Amino acid sequence: MVNSTPVMAGLFSLLVSIQAMALNVTATVDKNPAIVDESVVLTVIADGSVAADAFDPSVLEQDFVVGGTSISSQTSMVNFKTTRTTQWTTLIIPRKTGVLTIPALTVDDATTKPIQLQVLAQGDKTAQQQKDIYLTADVSKHEVYVQQQFTLTVRLHLAAELIRGSLAEPKMTGAEIKQIGENNEYSQIIEGKRFRIIERVYAVKPQTSGKFVLHSTMFDGEISANKQQRRSVFSSLDRGKPVRMKGQEIDIQVNAAPADFIGEWLPSELIVIEENWPDVQSEYELGEPITRTVKITAAALGAEQLPDLEFNAPDGLKIYPDQADVKNGVQKGALISQKTQDFAIVPTKSGTFVLPEVTLPWFNTQLNRMELAVLPAKTIVVKGAVPVNIDNTTAMNTPLPVQVVEQNNTTLQWLFLAGWLLTAMAWLYQAKLKGRSFKRETFVPSTKHAYLKLMAACKQNNGQQVMALLPAWGNELFPGQNFSNLQQLSQHLQNDDFDKQLSHLQHCYYGAQQQAWHSDKLLKIISRLQTQGEQQQHIAFAINP
Repeated sequence: MVNSTPVMAGLFSLLVSIQAMALNVTATVDKNPAIVDESVVLTVIADGSVAADAFDPSVLEQDFVVGGTSISSQTSMVNFKTTRTTQWTTLIIPRKTGVLTIPALTVDDATTKPIQLQVLAQGDKTAQQQKDIYLTADVSKHEVYVQQQFTLTVRLHLAAELIRGSLAEPKMTGAEIKQIGENNEYSQIIEGKRFRIIERVYAVKPQTSGKFVLHSTMFDGEISANKQQRRSVFSSLDRGKPVRMKGQEIDIQVNAAPADFIGEWLPSELIVIEENWPDVQSEYELGEPITRTVKITAAALGAEQLPDLEFNAPDGLKIYPDQADVKNGVQKGALISQKTQDFAIVPTKSGTFVLPEVTLPWFNTQLNRMELAVLPAKTIVVKGAVPVNIDNTTAMNTPLPVQVVEQNNTTLQWLFLAGWLLTAMAWLYQAKLKGRSFKRETFVPSTKHAYLKLMAACKQNNGQQVMALLPAWGNELFPGQNFSNLQQLSQHLQNDDFDKQLSHLQHCYYGAQQQAWHSDKLLKIISRLQTQGEQQQHIAFAINP
């Protein structure tokens, strides 16, 4: 009897050997020569059905940056003969120039043939001519100071149809990087080939000194593999060609701020302060707000770095700043920023006023020295006086305030008048009970003409009329005083609550952004001051009848 075990084992080994010999594996690249820092598509195909992990591209990592690998398999039948193939597609990026070897690659027990890949430099003319897609990057400065901003401009050049793609954000240790504006797209003929160019500009602000490498960007996408015709959105035949490329790495030197610099650190190539006034006049009317527009323009600084200017207002002027308008832009590759701000100047008395000179220290990065941006002193003349609607002398000698009530405010003013009459009658009645003569009391300075009109204006939230009536009310409340403007009244009262509400009232009407004014708080303060003033008058009369 013949032992069949050795025979079966031999047949199995023969079948395995035949299957291994039958597995054919090939490796190809999509371009040769290639370009350093730009991807090459490595395709490995096995004529058979094998496991997905049968191919390991990690053996390439010494000379190449190895990207992701996609795997596909296909089965076809022709004349009842079944054919199976397995395909691996891997993106590899050459790390250096010269001739690099893609070694024999193993899939199961089968191997590919080695590939000699010529890698050209980015600036090589031959490389430039064969490119359908490539990246460029440049900076406005290679040497800067801490917090001195410079621009990075990245351009993606496309001579092929882009199916999809993305640009990674630039990176630099110890720096803030942000894009300025939107992408800019245009076309350009380069070496006889038309390219579509997508341009993106970034502002880079280093925060620490030292030597750094700016990694400009990384592109990852897919372009059409069919160069003859545009890809149809309905086509499934043109699957596209994956592309990955590494942008330039740029050396940046960041210098520290000089130890002897005094003031807020503003490194720039140029800082200028300008101002605009209404028309060209130097004389203004009292009570009319004046708008002063100040603009700071700086190179190599972001608008957020520009400081807020402060003006020392001389006595007789009040200044109300408006919200600043800031802008960033790029001119000839340099970052230009502007900060524009309106200031409302409200004169509180007539006279000649000098707005002092304003200086802004900054560091000139071109000349390596401190300089001053100067806004010269400005002289303005304010003429006129605050109109007084009530003749105090006449008011003091008028027995009843009927004639001073304006017809357009009759309802509120008659109510105030009736209330005042009732109060006066009650007070006179009380005085009689104390044995005081009516004749004696009629000389008490307690007339309220201005106060009644002031209350009516407050009830109507008429701020302009309130400001016009306040000096007359003060003259009525403090006999012997002669207030001609709000500043004099405020200095006499010495009341913080009153000053605060008066400032708010003026800002509502004369600020750059006018707003509705409500009298609730000021009305309470005036009422309290009126009561206190009347009490002082009564005490004074009782002591000196």
